[in-house]
Amino acid sequence: MTMEEMKNEAETTSMVSTPLYAVTYPVFNELERVNLSASQTLRAAFTKSNPVIY
Repeated sequence: MTMEEMKNEAETTSMVSTPLYAVTYPVFNELERVNLSASQTLRAAFTKSNPVIY
């Protein structure tokens, strides 16, 4: 993989992760109030699937 390909991939990941974070953040915060354990489990799963987001 060339440096240019890596740069393009990083830019694409950033463009996807920012809106996804904006959507999931309020959901996780609300879930923390209702069920802290469930919120932590889901956050961990999202972090493992896409570590750039969190």
